[in-house]
Amino acid sequence: MTSDFYKRPLFLILVIYALCLALFLPVPKPKTEDASFFVKPFPQEIVLKVISYPSKRKTGLFFTAEVLSVAGKAVSGKSYVQCSLCQNLARGDELTAKGILEPVFSAENYGSFNWREYLARRHIFSQTEISKPITVKSGSLFWRALSKTRASMLKVFEDNLPADSAAVLSGVSIGEKGDMDKGLYSAFQDSGAIHLLVASGGNVGFVTLIIYFLCSLFFMGRYLPAAAALACALFYTLIAGADAPLIRAYIMTLCATCGLLLGRKSGVLQGFLTAAFIILLFNPQSVFDAGFQMSFLATLAIIYFVCNFNFVSRLPKTAAWAAGLFFVSLSAQLALVPVFANYFNRISFAAIISNIFLVPLSGVLMGGAFLLWPLHFLPFSFPFEFVLFIMKILLYVFNFLVEAFASTPLAGIEISAWNFGFIASYYSALFALFNFPLFKNKKLFLGLSLGLSFCFLLGGIFIKKDFSAVLEGRYSRALFVKEKNKIIVIGAGVEGKTIKAATLAAGSKSIDCLFIASAYKSAAYALKDLGGIKIKDIYVPAAPFSGESKKLIEASGARIRQAEPGGYYCGVKAEDPWYGSGRGKNAAQKGALSFSYGGYEFSASMKNYKKDGELFLYN
Repeated sequence: MTSDFYKRPLFLILVIYALCLALFLPVPKPKTEDASFFVKPFPQEIVLKVISYPSKRKTGLFFTAEVLSVAGKAVSGKSYVQCSLCQNLARGDELTAKGILEPVFSAENYGSFNWREYLARRHIFSQTEISKPITVKSGSLFWRALSKTRASMLKVFEDNLPADSAAVLSGVSIGEKGDMDKGLYSAFQDSGAIHLLVASGGNVGFVTLIIYFLCSLFFMGRYLPAAAALACALFYTLIAGADAPLIRAYIMTLCATCGLLLGRKSGVLQGFLTAAFIILLFNPQSVFDAGFQMSFLATLAIIYFVCNFNFVSRLPKTAAWAAGLFFVSLSAQLALVPVFANYFNRISFAAIISNIFLVPLSGVLMGGAFLLWPLHFLPFSFPFEFVLFIMKILLYVFNFLVEAFASTPLAGIEISAWNFGFIASYYSALFALFNFPLFKNKKLFLGLSLGLSFCFLLGGIFIKKDFSAVLEGRYSRALFVKEKNKIIVIGAGVEGKTIKAATLAAGSKSIDCLFIASAYKSAAYALKDLGGIKIKDIYVPAAPFSGESKKLIEASGARIRQAEPGGYYCGVKAEDPWYGSGRGKNAAQKGALSFSYGGYEFSASMKNYKKDGELFLYN
């Protein structure tokens, strides 16, 4: 790789295009003929076409479908479907069913996962609940064959392995996790191995290399083995779902293989650019997808390391192999730190070491999975039983290592979100690190890069955005405020995880002022689940606290301060208690507080509030 790479038109166009999409592309809205305009609170006859592989869970099958008609009227658009009693559905099938078409429900709280926006970015604006189809019309032979092959593999794993082992093997081989134990899934997250449960570029490369190697044993030359390897890799890409990481990986593999056959060394880089451009051209919303971002950032970091640093090759063969794995893992993890911080609020330094062991082992498991499936059809069982025995041992070792790495002090570290300045500063410095060997005038390059990084860092430190947001809970509301680097939370009756997510998303791990409206146990509900968030001051009304609410407040470790009506605390005014109704504000019982801040007036129950004089009632 040379510095001329950054002068290539495709690279420049891709960077400008991706930045424009990230800055200006809005969340899609449904068109007038979309199925979301035909939602009703009662069952309707709906005709659907399955456009994704159905995912099997305890509560039924889940899949994305194109809505063809509702109550006999032709419509368009996609819907996320749950079918509790569906069986043997295949991608491409067309089914007629009685079901409830409903809008996508999402609380849309600041910092929490926004399910409605997530689906909207995929042009899905409705959800459908059906029990079972009335009729099913089979789709094309092509998709039905792929679906049956996929379902057959999953059934072999499910019937012959413990539930968690089957889920892990399904995830490693074709990206289908199913209903995995929450504890084991968390261990994969904390160990930094969660990416191994998603069909990705490594899987495509593994299939390509294995098939190429096997075919080269029986055929002369390079062209026939390469063609067979690419054909099998395409089949795998389709059977595993053909999502962005797989498409990117296949295009890169195709370009790299063609470049190798033509004697060119730029195939991987060109493949990376081409794959990114094609995906963003056909689906611009992919730029907001965490999977897309992680896939491309990790791949680019690995390309940078492999192309720009050759010190590993000077080591002895075994040491070079181990060092190569370590630095490839390190490169990928460094590229993903801001993504982990902003999407998941967790990073794992254990991933740098864990992936050295788990990535090769996952390749062995994937190969075993594709060997186990055809052996199942043999008339004699010994080969299948032997491979199954080996696979059980390997899966036990794999899961043991995942849980061992997840239990280390460097795993699953909670981290608050980064603002744009910090992210830009980090990637500027990382760019300088990865590209340092390329430029002749290294001092000038390093100085400019680090200077730019420092400017972004200053922006991240000094440019702060104050805001306020109403958090919706199951039984009440809360007001979340960021003001002059302070975090203020008015109301603690919502779920603790909701307040925690908002605090981390605001770039903090502490709450400066938390206001509790009454002595009722439900008013301190959030304190049950705020682990990892430090509370400096808790303001309470002059009321006798007892029982669980008293224990929660005392266990918080915060300074407990009493608030009086008419007083100002952290910029928040405490008021005599009131409750809301359609007629406005009404006096409430003593021993509680209402609050006002920045145009907001919250009732003592923290259910209803007024914003600039307009009353909002809790549904």
